[in-house]
Amino acid sequence: MKTNLTKLGALSIIVSFFLFSTSCGSSDKSKDNAEDLAAAEFDAAEQELENEIDKVIHDLPSPSEVPFLLEATGADFRAEFVNDLGKIESYLTSNDKSALNLGVYAADIGYLSSYNQAQEALDYMEGCQKMADKIGIASAFDMSLLARFEKSIGNNDSLGLIINEAIKVAEEKLEAGDRLTMAALVLAGSFVEGLYISTQVIEQYPADQLSESNRDLILEPLMRIVLNQKIALLDLISVLKHVEQDETIANVISEMNILRFQYEELAELEQKINNNEGGVVLHQHDLQKLATEIERVRKDITG
Repeated sequence: MKTNLTKLGALSIIVSFFLFSTSCGSSDKSKDNAEDLAAAEFDAAEQELENEIDKVIHDLPSPSEVPFLLEATGADFRAEFVNDLGKIESYLTSNDKSALNLGVYAADIGYLSSYNQAQEALDYMEGCQKMADKIGIASAFDMSLLARFEKSIGNNDSLGLIINEAIKVAEEKLEAGDRLTMAALVLAGSFVEGLYISTQVIEQYPADQLSESNRDLILEPLMRIVLNQKIALLDLISVLKHVEQDETIANVISEMNILRFQYEELAELEQKINNNEGGVVLHQHDLQKLATEIERVRKDITG
C-alpha cells in the first residue's frame, strides 16, 4: 500500500511496532492481528489528512470568488499584481516549486478573468498545464479544458467555473495518487496569492478620489473576506503539519505561522466586529501589517 508518512501515520507505525514486538513468540494469529491493526490505523490517519485538506478547500474562497469581489470595488486592473509568467521555467526545476506556483497561478487566472484579460488568462492556463505535468496531473489542465476556456473568453462566469473545476480536479488527482504533500502545497500557493492580491487592492486603493470613510465603506466587504481567511489559514497549517515533512514544508509552515501571528493581533478588532459593537468599523490601515507580511511570504514563494 503506497502511503504518505504523516505525523499521525508515524504515530500509528510506532504503536503498531510496539504491539508487534510484544507479540513475538505468540501465535501467528496475534501477528496477523497486529499487522491488520497497523494497516487500519495507517489508513485512518491518511483519511483524516484527506478530510483536513477537504476542509481547507471548503474554507478557502474559490480562485474566482475574490477576484470578482475585487472588480466590484471599482479598482482598476493592475498587471503587477499577478506573478510573472516568465518565471515558469525556474519553477519547473522542482515538484515543490511547481506545486506552490500552480496554486499561485490559479489565483492569478481568477484575477485576470474577472478583468477580461482573456489572452493573458489563457496564457496562464497553458502555464498551469506545464506545472501540472511536472507534478504528474497534466490531465487536470488538458487540451479539452484549454479549448473550453478559450471558447468561454468574454464570459467571466464561465471562465471562473472552468478554473475552479481545474483546481478541484488537480486536488482530487493528487489525493487519489497519494501525493498529499503536493496537494497541500498547491493549496498554500493559492491561499497566499489570493490573500496577496486582496491586500494589495486594499493597500493601493486610490486615496485621492474619495474620503477615508467612503473608501473604507467600499473596501469593507473585501476587508471582511481577508479577516475571515484566518479560519482557512489555521486549517492549512494543520494540513501542512501532518504531511510528510521536508525543508520546503517546514519553511511554508514557518511562514504561515507568521501570518497567523498577524491575524492574532487583529483578533480583538475581529471580535468587536462580529459582536456588532457600535462604532467599530474596519479601516484600510488596520490590515497594513498583514499586507506587509503576506507580500514578503508571496515573494519567497514566487522567487
